[in-house]
Amino acid sequence: MPQKFRHRKVKREHHVLEALEAGLTLLANQDEVHAIIPGPITRKRGPSTGFSIQYATATGLKLLGRSPGAVQEVFVVTKDPERVRAVLASQGLLAPSR
Repeated sequence: MPQKFRHRKVKREHHVLEALEAGLTLLANQDEVHAIIPGPITRKRGPSTGFSIQYATATGLKLLGRSPGAVQEVFVVTKDPERVRAVLASQGLLAPSR
């Protein structure tokens, strides 16, 4: 069983896709974000990258982070989901809605 620890609000139970590191660091630096919990990584087709918002949860947001060939669920614990959305969009990290 992998050991769990936190590094600047990001829980490290699973590996994190390298393409998502900058976005997760950006979110971790926001005062409104209390924790970031990356989920397991799965394979996918296509070259798309960035984050997309899946849905709001009781404690924040569920995001999908994409890199070429992989996708990862990311849960963001925050009381201000709109601020998280605005930060991702302002940095060009939010994928366009389908």
